[in-house]
Order: sequence, then structure tokens, then C-alpha cells
Amino acid sequence: MLEQAVQHLDLSAHGLWFPITVSLCLFALALVLFKRQLTWRDFYITFSVVGFVCWLCDVIITRVFNMIDLGDPKVTGLGDIVSYTFIPPSLSILFLAYLPNKNKWLLSLLFCAGSLLIEYGMIKSGYMRLNGCFFVYSIVVYFIVYAFVLP
Repeated sequence: MLEQAVQHLDLSAHGLWFPITVSLCLFALALVLFKRQLTWRDFYITFSVVGFVCWLCDVIITRVFNMIDLGDPKVTGLGDIVSYTFIPPSLSILFLAYLPNKNKWLLSLLFCAGSLLIEYGMIKSGYMRLNGCFFVYSIVVYFIVYAFVLP
């Protein structure tokens, strides 16, 4: 039974180190830097809501439309879990912690670029495979999220 549980974590996935490393770094930064403009309550609510939306998008993007594959497409492994549970919520908290009113557009563009770099790193590390032109959609989605949804 333990062996089966370990197999379902997809620990042998190519490039698994990348989402785990990025998740740990971003989460640690979010924990340290969120107090700049956010309370613990803001942290919990943002982390929970963004995490839920990311998991919902995971189901739609990877399962329904089959636009990307993370690790083994048949298994929801450790990389999938940390990618959707920690990366987007941590980025959201960091974005909100540094969101000033006068440089909103610059900050939105910087976080879009950072999110695209993380996605590109997941592709180059071999952990993420695109099925179509999903990278183009990512640019639009990131911009909408950072410029309009999160603020």
C-alpha cells in the first residue's frame, strides 16, 4: 500500500526538482514579506481562494481540455500538488504585498513576466509539456489576473 502511494506521487517525473524548488522559495518569501501590507487574515483568504481557483483551473485545463501535461499525465503527482497549491497563491500574496496604487501597471507587467519565466522553466526542465499554444493564452491570463482580478 505504501509502495502504491509513493508511485502515485510521481517522484520519478523528469524535472520534478523545478516546481518543488520554486514552490518552496515562493512560499518562504510570501511568509516573510506578506506583512508589508497584508494581515494574517488577508494571507489565509488570498492563499485559500487563489489555491482553490488554481485547482479548479487545473481540472479544466489539464483534464477537460488537455492543454498541458505536468509530469505523468495519468497521475496527479507531488509536482502537480506543489505547483497548484503553492506557486500561484504565493505569487498572489507577494503581488498584493507590493501593490502600490501608482505603479500598478509596472508591477502587473513584472509579475506577468515572472509567472511566464516560471512556466518557461517548468517547460525547459521537462516537467511541463504543452499540447497546443497554451503559452500564448498564459500571457493574456496572467495579465488579466495581475492587472484586474487581484487588485
